[in-house]
Amino acid sequence: MFKIRTSLNTHLAKPLKYYINTVYRKKTVPERGSIIYSDFGISGIYVGDNRIICIPENDILKNTGEVKCITTEEFIKNSDFPESIYISSNEKGAVGNSEIAEKAEKYIGEKNLFGLVFKNSHGFTKKCLDFSEKDFFDEYKDIEEGYKSETGLLKQKVKNKTGAVKWLLWENDRNNYINENVGTEKGFNISEMEKTMESYNEVPLNEEIILHMKREFSEIGDFITEVNDEKIPVHMMKILFRIREVLEQIILGYEQNENTLKGFGGDISYRELKEMGNDFKDIVEEMLRNRNIQDIIKKLGRGKKGIVEKKDRKIPKINRDEIFGIQKGSNLSRILPSELINLEDNQLKYLFYSKYLENSLLTYEIKGKEEEEKKEEEKKINSKGPIVTCIDTSGSMKGEPILKAKALIMAISKILKRENRELYILLFGSKGQLQELSVENDNEVSKIVKFLKKSYEGGTDFETPLKKALEIISKKENYNKADILMITDGVCKISHTFKKKLKEEKNRLSLKIYTVICGGDRVEKDFSDVVVVI
Repeated sequence: MFKIRTSLNTHLAKPLKYYINTVYRKKTVPERGSIIYSDFGISGIYVGDNRIICIPENDILKNTGEVKCITTEEFIKNSDFPESIYISSNEKGAVGNSEIAEKAEKYIGEKNLFGLVFKNSHGFTKKCLDFSEKDFFDEYKDIEEGYKSETGLLKQKVKNKTGAVKWLLWENDRNNYINENVGTEKGFNISEMEKTMESYNEVPLNEEIILHMKREFSEIGDFITEVNDEKIPVHMMKILFRIREVLEQIILGYEQNENTLKGFGGDISYRELKEMGNDFKDIVEEMLRNRNIQDIIKKLGRGKKGIVEKKDRKIPKINRDEIFGIQKGSNLSRILPSELINLEDNQLKYLFYSKYLENSLLTYEIKGKEEEEKKEEEKKINSKGPIVTCIDTSGSMKGEPILKAKALIMAISKILKRENRELYILLFGSKGQLQELSVENDNEVSKIVKFLKKSYEGGTDFETPLKKALEIISKKENYNKADILMITDGVCKISHTFKKKLKEEKNRLSLKIYTVICGGDRVEKDFSDVVVVI
């Protein structure tokens, strides 16, 4: 399935919006005081005579920008997407505010060293908007935080100060070229849009991703309101509503399960969240408060000398052991003398403050005891081995027991992924019934969830999975330090003959067997080294 790899850089609605703006909406030209912006680019104020006042993008990137009056051609060259230049407008066409233009002209030549005056071009434009005393909408609120993007916040302020309720493309030859290609292979690819929408269900949910989606949701909602009174084809409007629906479902799903996802540790997509069902929240809460589960997860997989016990040790509050190199940061106690010289110059001191705020001052990199202790911890993790898990999927495991078993496996897989350790899963039922999955570097949650859907309906035979587990540990490369985890709902009984053989193999391979009882209270070690009831 097509997946979003750089989801924070992916914009579900922008391609469709641009297509609709280009093909189905009218174009316009700016008037004095119109606000202009480009997608993923800069904004500025049109002051007439083919001139725009702004902070060019190249100057912003160099941290040496100043407010300039440039031609429209120069503005377009400064834009990442020159075809998508938008103008503040209403139903009749472009709108502007002469007060804003006058203020922009007074700013020409003002330095913006290191972004200390204006954060970006949008910041400059909003500063000019503040000069106007006009308020077209009494209920307007200048929201600086929330779910709107920088462009969304700019549009919000422009609406109040100019009366702009629409944003129309600047009329140019490129628009005509795209119009001529409607209906060909150069037209909008609806099937690709459907794939992208579907792929959003596969994105791992976390605060950063959800904030991105909320901004998209706000953006698509504003656009629907903007074009609602225009003659946009029904099938295009349906796609807009579908995008909003997809985003709303994912956002709502995250908010309803936010605490559960944070407790679990993330990396769960909306699709996987739905597959786990309503029991997922209860199971995660159970695992988080169950000390026995946490303990067994910490112990699984051994180092060369068995389970490593933690020892109390003192950690130095400050470390001044050895200079290891030069790095960027804001620790003033480790700053290079060459940086301090900048404070003696009236101009360069702003560079110093800017670098300090951005954590980019040159500082000494110190390496000593703390670094060595960190390496020791890494060695302990690396010395632990894989886990071979045997999950009972017989008829008696239906319901709560199998759900707990799945949640336990998912939690274990998260820890093993973080510690770069392998997981081998065996699903078993009665004699001879066995399915297996090797989870190595990819360790995808969806892969494990799909495999755990499989089950058997008959009785329970523990010898079949144990024999297979011993075979895997004996023959599979890098499994010489592996342990076995048995997950079931009943007492693990095996024959006397096999018990004797199992004991010999455990000694030969120096392994331990942990057993987790799901939904039961019958505890009998039999062949297990540790038994835990959840």
